[in-house]
Amino acid sequence: MVRILTDSSAGFTLEDANKIGVEMVYLPINFDGKEYLDILELSHKEFYVQLKASKVLPRTSAVNQAAFEEVFRDVKKKGDEMVVLLISSGISATTGQAVAAKQAVGYDKIHVIDTLCAAPMLIALVDEAVKMRDSKKSMTEIVAQMERLAPRVRLYAYVDTLKYLRAGGRISGASAIVGSIIGVKPIVGLIDGKVANLHKTIGVKKAQDYILEKLKNADFAKPIYFGHTNVEAECEKLKEKAKQIHPHIIDGGTWFISATIATHAGPGAGAIVFFEHV
Repeated sequence: MVRILTDSSAGFTLEDANKIGVEMVYLPINFDGKEYLDILELSHKEFYVQLKASKVLPRTSAVNQAAFEEVFRDVKKKGDEMVVLLISSGISATTGQAVAAKQAVGYDKIHVIDTLCAAPMLIALVDEAVKMRDSKKSMTEIVAQMERLAPRVRLYAYVDTLKYLRAGGRISGASAIVGSIIGVKPIVGLIDGKVANLHKTIGVKKAQDYILEKLKNADFAKPIYFGHTNVEAECEKLKEKAKQIHPHIIDGGTWFISATIATHAGPGAGAIVFFEHV
């Protein structure tokens, strides 16, 4: 049996993951000294309520090795196979913990892939893996396809401010100065698995227009995904604009960007994710 494991940073709810038969491990989030497991103990909406009320930035940490070992021992015991698709090693130590757990358990039929992805990028990869699993593709075929697809996943997002990324140490102080100018909407993405400040625009409309322009590079045979940090109505408008420009879009859904990522992006962000055409 082929099993698929991801982590809570992808943005799936428990219901989402159960529906498609995907297992999850949960990244810890610390609010003012109290720790929660993302999604399992703190829903997307509950997180944003706490983020707004908190006077200090919550802290996130990697999934520990023991949590992976528990899952991997079960895989080994049942003689199953597992593909593991986790948050980028450039953002979190989670993938490294999974690799260490695999070595500790000593089972070769577990395949940990450093996706260099985050947020809905992971959802896009997991969806492709699920389709292959459900089509009875072999583990070897799934792993090979994930390794081919992961470098093609693109994320473009506008954020309300760069202060959260700066506070979390994801970008430099100099870059964050741009985000402090009233009305400026910084554009960020992932390059080699790390957050990068790509551009700046004035206002949400221009920010959306900028990231939508990137869709010209999309592989429209695969779904387009939309994400947000607690601005769902705004994200739906972004999706409608995308469908007006490209009526043939396959809709991959509108997703809350998970607490693990939103801690650094802050509220008010919108994003598109797609596979780049080759």
